[in-house]
Amino acid sequence: MRGVINVSIRELARDYRMRPNHVYHVLYELEARREIAPKRCGKYLQLTPSELLAIEKELQRRGHMKGD
Repeated sequence: MRGVINVSIRELARDYRMRPNHVYHVLYELEARREIAPKRCGKYLQLTPSELLAIEKELQRRGHMKGD
């Protein structure tokens, strides 16, 4: 698919130096607010660039900065 980014929960958790269950919690809240609607393909989420940006903005708003 064009314009879709495959990312796993583990990758997001590692990038932001946090536990995967916290990432799941953030995803759940964003889905409940209808800000994202990720498709799941195995252990990966298929996200559009705008959905990935929404997740990253929410994590940063909560004080998590992306690591090196």
